[in-house]
Amino acid sequence: MLVEVRAAGIQPGEAHIREGAPHARRPATFPSGQGSDLAGVVVECGPHVRGFRVGDEVLGFTHRRAGHAQYVLVDDVHLVSHPAGLPREVAGALYVAGTTACAGVFAVDPGPEDTVVVSGAAGGVGSLAVQLARLRGATVIGLASEPHHAWLEKHGVLPVTCGPGTAERIREASGGRVDAFIDTIGEGYAALAVELGVRPARIDTIRDGKAATEIGAPTYGEGAAASAVVLGEPARLAARCRPEVPIARTHPPEAVQEAFRALERRHTHGKIVLRP
Repeated sequence: MLVEVRAAGIQPGEAHIREGAPHARRPATFPSGQGSDLAGVVVECGPHVRGFRVGDEVLGFTHRRAGHAQYVLVDDVHLVSHPAGLPREVAGALYVAGTTACAGVFAVDPGPEDTVVVSGAAGGVGSLAVQLARLRGATVIGLASEPHHAWLEKHGVLPVTCGPGTAERIREASGGRVDAFIDTIGEGYAALAVELGVRPARIDTIRDGKAATEIGAPTYGEGAAASAVVLGEPARLAARCRPEVPIARTHPPEAVQEAFRALERRHTHGKIVLRP
């Protein structure tokens, strides 16, 4: 299907690819496109497409590093219908963050009796993960800088400031018991989870594969949930603002460099989106 792109999220992983960091796993040759998340309108359908027609509003993803464009070819199995009431900028930023958050929550399987810690709790993935864990009834502690604490409290999350002394602040907030840990940052949080007494099977990290291998923790992220079927659930929930998907800012496509500079500063609350 040919989709006219009306919104496209940007991801930290795309910045890492440009820098060459994951070259062994995700090699890139330049010039290269980028972008996976997208939302838009179907303008052409191939002969074997089922369930969509020209003019339909859709959201989904491409694995061809092509979402940051005016038009993109997308396999129909990578798209879902755009739910009524879902803002377009949210739809265009939902795939990677939404499926990664779903995978992380699935991996640690929180329930009403559990206390879960989420690092990077105000970021694109973390802000969804804390809400999905709350929907399961868990007590959730969110690690974030102080400017984001009010948002976390509003969503039923216990905010804890990250930085020196984090372990003690978590113990105080949790009453000394942490059952699960979702790490969206890396930087030693998997080891911190072990220090807090969390079993490795209930630690999920999307940014520290080395530590996960050492302790035997899962690394469920977008790759473990890369399907339109999984995407459909957070899309339906987000259309009812459960979870709320924070949008940090939007940029026109011609300002994509500025958008990535903002992303790389790593202090945004929620998603950054390109909007024509």
